[in-house]
Amino acid sequence: MLLSLNGDISEQEEQSSQLVELARLGDAGAFAALFHQYNAPICAYLARMVGNDEVGRDLAQETFLHAWKSLPVLSGELQFKPWLYRVATNLARSHMRHERLVRWLPWVEHEGLRQSAGPEEGVSENECIRQVLAQLAPRCRACLLLQVVGGFTQREIASMLAISEKSVSAYVSRGREQFRQLYRQAKGVSA
Repeated sequence: MLLSLNGDISEQEEQSSQLVELARLGDAGAFAALFHQYNAPICAYLARMVGNDEVGRDLAQETFLHAWKSLPVLSGELQFKPWLYRVATNLARSHMRHERLVRWLPWVEHEGLRQSAGPEEGVSENECIRQVLAQLAPRCRACLLLQVVGGFTQREIASMLAISEKSVSAYVSRGREQFRQLYRQAKGVSA
C-alpha cells in the first residue's frame, strides 16, 4: 500500500512539473489544470491565514494571477507548490498589515463622528494627525511610519536605520503609545 501511495505521489509530482513547464511557455490549459489542482487548498490556507473565507478566495485569485504573470520569467528549477504557497503567504501578510493599519488609524475608532463630517473636517483631521506625528521623537516617528505606512518589517527597518530589531520594536511601541495619548489630548478625548 505504501509503495503504491509513494508511486502515486511521485507520478502526481511529475505531472505537476510537466504542467508547470507548459504553463511557463504560456499554455493556458496547463495553467488552468494547475489552478484546479491547487485552488481549493490555497483558498483554505488563505482563509485560515486571514480569518475570512471571502477574503481568502480573493487573495487566492491574486495568488494565481501573480503566478500566471511570474511563471514565464522565473528561472531555474522551480518547486511550484512551495513557491505558490510563498506567494500566497506574502499576499496574506500584506493584507493583514493593511488591515492592522486601517484598524490602528484613529479615525476608524470614531467612524460615527466622521460620517456626518464634511470635507473640511477631513482636512482638520489630517492636520491633527500631522501635528501629533510632529510631536513624536524622531526615531519613534521614523520607525512607526516605516512600519505602519511603509509596511516594512522590523528587520528591514533595523537595516535601513542601522539599529537593532529590538530597538525598532521599542521605538514602534513607544511611538504608538505616544501617538495615542497625544491624539486623544488633541481631540479632547479622555483616555
